[in-house]
Amino acid sequence: MTASIDWIHSRLKFGARPGLTRIEYLLKRLGNPEKKLKMVHIAGTNGKGSTVAFLRQILMAYDLKVGTFTSPYIESFNERIAINGQFISNAELDQIVETIRQIVEEMDQNELLAGITEFEVLTAIGFYYFKNEAVDIAIIEVGLGGLLDSTNVITPLISVITTIGLDHQDILGDSIESIAFQKAGIIKKLRPVVIGQITDEAKSVIKEVADENQSHVIEMSLDYRFTPKAKQEISYYSPKITADFRLALSGSYQMDNAAVALATFEFIASELELLIDNQKIQSGLNNAYWPARMEKIGDFILDGAHNPHAIRRLVDEFKTDSRQVHILFSAIQTKDYQQMIRQLLSISNVDLSVTTFDYPNAIELTQIELTDEVRIIKDWHQYIAQPRTKEDLYLITGSLYFLSQVRAALLE
Repeated sequence: MTASIDWIHSRLKFGARPGLTRIEYLLKRLGNPEKKLKMVHIAGTNGKGSTVAFLRQILMAYDLKVGTFTSPYIESFNERIAINGQFISNAELDQIVETIRQIVEEMDQNELLAGITEFEVLTAIGFYYFKNEAVDIAIIEVGLGGLLDSTNVITPLISVITTIGLDHQDILGDSIESIAFQKAGIIKKLRPVVIGQITDEAKSVIKEVADENQSHVIEMSLDYRFTPKAKQEISYYSPKITADFRLALSGSYQMDNAAVALATFEFIASELELLIDNQKIQSGLNNAYWPARMEKIGDFILDGAHNPHAIRRLVDEFKTDSRQVHILFSAIQTKDYQQMIRQLLSISNVDLSVTTFDYPNAIELTQIELTDEVRIIKDWHQYIAQPRTKEDLYLITGSLYFLSQVRAALLE
């Protein structure tokens, strides 16, 4: 790990502090790079990363230079800031951190500006890097919520809200409506918003915010739709595109994410004067890659279903599977992990093991409600080294921080 990454991590001590004052000041000192970029802003409880992956590859199929800002990381810290899938290099990161660090140290001497967080620093690094590299378009994933997230200083070409579910209730509120209001905070005046599979109560909140901003809502099932054609294939329908497409990413929920990406691309194509070309779109969908989302490594399937909303979609994938389904699960303490465990137990023929991992906020095994259906695993390294049966299915799920560690071990 480089000195620059160590310094960025040193800002973790300030935790998550919703608000835009600090990031706005830092970006102003950097010349407001975010105002010199064409951007797409993506929020949602789940599906953000996969939607980014689909959209990035479609735009790259048009030979565009595409920046992506995502979180958390699975393969490498640097992957959070990338251009055309190539992570920012340590040398490039060092150069930008040298500039930003001086400003941050000055800010720390000011009571109103002190304590800028790791995510705020990363946001500024991403915007500054994309401006310096003159990307054609940048796809920006919200970190937490939307309204007060540090990425919400941008005025994108289009906003996207993939899904709404209960997550981060301690910060975003304990109802679907309050969480929807936070996500809808990314909607900007006279800029459209694409929404995915969203419940009626969340949709009404989003539409109210959109109306206030005179923002056109591009709604799944109304303005665009899809039908599953086969495993990893969809028939997509909209005013500009009617075609069958194959998806590189596995999981039926990826059909939703691909459809959201396609609807977003349609608007971007009109803005950037790109001709709709189904072959280029298919090429992009073929090349979409997102680690730890129904990813097969050896005998294991890895899926970072890190909240109850995502676990529910994961359970739908396997609940009627006739095979024995062996699951290894872990999470962080801020999630409703007891509910997630109960959801996983609804899968037929399930063999559920719960573990912990090396992370400051990982669940403690003494907190798990012990039942005959749940096995406690103290060391997940031993679990993945055990002999496996070819006829059975082996799934590892839960926190993306956990999946990152397991994935690295499996790839070794």
